[in-house]
Amino acid sequence: HVHPLDMTPDGQLLLAVNTPDNRLEVFSIASGVPVWVRSIPVGVEPVSVRARSSSEAWVVNHLSDSVSIVSLALGNVVSTIKTKDEPCDVVFAGGVGPAATRAFVSCSQVNTVQVFNLANLSAAPIDVPILGEDPRALAVSADGARVFAAVYESGNNSTVLGGGSAVAATIGFP
Repeated sequence: HVHPLDMTPDGQLLLAVNTPDNRLEVFSIASGVPVWVRSIPVGVEPVSVRARSSSEAWVVNHLSDSVSIVSLALGNVVSTIKTKDEPCDVVFAGGVGPAATRAFVSCSQVNTVQVFNLANLSAAPIDVPILGEDPRALAVSADGARVFAAVYESGNNSTVLGGGSAVAATIGFP
């Protein structure tokens, strides 16, 4: 999983990928307690979900090499976007919230982020090569102007170490 849970912008629905069953689970959280609403079939091995609006979610299907666009009101997939090999995550940028103009999809096996024009999803995406192995999670700056990709094997000789504080030379967790 990369981003298996998301909440709609209006705070009314919690979305969860059900990877073994190839579904998106939808829960109402209006009362403060999650109440199951429906289960929506999507592609094979969903690993990430992002609410684009309070009525639309995008589900990244790792093995199907696709993104399912789901109508939360209708409870079904309304469109499917084919991607390169093994997509992992999707974010929206080029503006904040509903003003976003592009969708960015990380594709781990080809070390690429594909950029889709939200105004014309049938147009060919732009491929941005990533220097490193297996780009996975994506994040967007607060102003929607930048997209950041987390790379599983960066190849840049960096690492994050964690440990206890029992030994003076050990790096402690913040």
